[in-house]
Amino acid sequence: MVLTRSSPAASKAADIAVPSSSIRMKSHPSPGAPTPSASRIQTRSSPNIAAAGPSHKMPISMKMNNGSVVDKVLEFEEEEHYHKIWFYGKPALISGGLVAINLVKKFLTPTQKSKFRSTSFGHFLDFEPLVFSGQLVHCMLLKEVFHLNPNEMMFKVHETLLKFSISDFALITGLNCAEYPSFCNEDGIPKQLPFGSSWLCSKYFLRKSSIYRGDLYDFLDQNQVNDDTDAIKLVLIFIVDYILLSKKDNKLVDKYLWHMVDSLDMFGSFPWGRKSFFLTLEYLKKALKGKQTDSQQDVIYYELFGFPTAFQIWIYECFISLPKTVISYNGPKIPRICSWSKAFKSKFFSLNEKFFDCEEAC
Repeated sequence: MVLTRSSPAASKAADIAVPSSSIRMKSHPSPGAPTPSASRIQTRSSPNIAAAGPSHKMPISMKMNNGSVVDKVLEFEEEEHYHKIWFYGKPALISGGLVAINLVKKFLTPTQKSKFRSTSFGHFLDFEPLVFSGQLVHCMLLKEVFHLNPNEMMFKVHETLLKFSISDFALITGLNCAEYPSFCNEDGIPKQLPFGSSWLCSKYFLRKSSIYRGDLYDFLDQNQVNDDTDAIKLVLIFIVDYILLSKKDNKLVDKYLWHMVDSLDMFGSFPWGRKSFFLTLEYLKKALKGKQTDSQQDVIYYELFGFPTAFQIWIYECFISLPKTVISYNGPKIPRICSWSKAFKSKFFSLNEKFFDCEEAC
C-alpha cells in the first residue's frame, strides 16, 4: 500500500491508503504544470490485461419520456459506461461554493483573519472564488463507468480510466479526511447532544431554537462581531454548513454544529473532509441515475449537494492542458485547490469537442 497524505496546511491531515499496484499518477509534460491528484488506471485495452473484467448485475430505475418509471436489471462489466448516450444537463450548485469565501473575507476583521488562519480552515482564506462550471461536471458525469467500490467513482475518457476517491478529495481541499471519532455515529453526527440552543446561537439570533442557512448568510452579510472568538466560531459553522455540507437555503443549520463549535479544539480536529466527501459523492453518483433519456434533445435538471467544486478541480487535473478561456493555473500550491482561479463557464458542445472527444486531451 502507498500512503497519500493530505495537505500539511490542514491540521491533523488524514492518511489515505491507495493500492499502488493499480494506480499510476499522470504527469504533465510541460514545465511548471500541476501534478494531478486524479488516479489513472490501466484499461482493458492495455496489453497487460488479457480479458475483460467479470460480469455483474445492477437493478436500476429508468424514467421514460412519458414520465413512467421502468425497473430494469442491467448486466454489465466493470469499466462499461453507465450512460449509453450523451444528453443535455444543467446541474445546479446548491451553495455559494467558493464564491461564498468572499463573504467570509468581508465579515472578518484583519485581526480576526489573522486568528482564523490558525484554525484547520485557515487556508480557506487563500481560495479563489471559482465559478462553478456545471457543464464541465455534467460532461464528466456522462463518462461514468460501472465500478464496484461504493466509496469511489470511476470515469472512462477514451481509453483512460480516472478514479475519484477520498484521497483525491483530501489532496485538493487540504481537509482532514480521517475516520470519525468514537463519540460520533457512522454518519459523523455526535451520539449525544445537549438539550436546547447553544449559547452562541442564543446570543446572536435572539434565542431562536432553529436557524436557517439563509439566516446565517444574511447575518454575516449585514453584521460584524467584535468578539474575535465568536466571529471565528460563526465563520466555522458557515464554512462547514454552507460550503462543505451544502444544501438548500430553506434547510436548517444542523444543531450539532452549534454545540460542537463551543469547543474549538473539537471542531478543528473533526474530519469534516470525510463528511463532505461522502455527501458530495452521494449526490454525484445519483445525479443522473434514473434520468437517462432516449433523446439528446431532452434537458436534465439536477442539484448537487456537498462540495462539488472539489470534483470540478479534480476534473481540471485530469487533463494535460487547459486553455485560459476555461481556467487559469497559478502554479503548484498546497492544497491544490489554491492552484486554480478565474474559472469560466463553458458550453456543453465546446467542452465535449475540445476535451472529452479529443484523445490527446486526457
